Amino acid sequence: MTGNDAGESKNRRSRRTFLGVVAAAGLVGTSGCVTLDPKAHVSGSKESKIFEKVSVTEPWASGRVSASVSLTPAATTEYGVRELTVISSSGSEFDTGTVQSGQTSKTVFVPVGKSTLSAVDYDGKTVDSVKVTVGGNKIL
Repeated sequence: MTGNDAGESKNRRSRRTFLGVVAAAGLVGTSGCVTLDPKAHVSGSKESKIFEKVSVTEPWASGRVSASVSLTPAATTEYGVRELTVISSSGSEFDTGTVQSGQTSKTVFVPVGKSTLSAVDYDGKTVDSVKVTVGGNKIL
């Protein structure tokens, strides 16, 4: 190996190390805490005329989870639900999803922590809301 070859090899390792550190720092810095085995707890679904169940199937979450929302058969037909809206605990809109007539399940993103899941009809009026809390084993 010549002097140049050894220097190039060292530079490649340095770049790889640097890029690895930057990627790891970026992931941790932008994602906040990682939650293992997240679960969704819903308040108000037993009395709801729209929501049957909210479940999470992801093994981990970084700030948000993909949640499957089960709707009653009457949600879109009788009550005219056309959209699901997730409002974070700070009061800002977190995610929305359009619901088609006859649809009984929809996937939306829900933040880790507390939020409100609302069903909105074709006039833009809230038909029903439930409180959703997503938690699990937090690390980092």
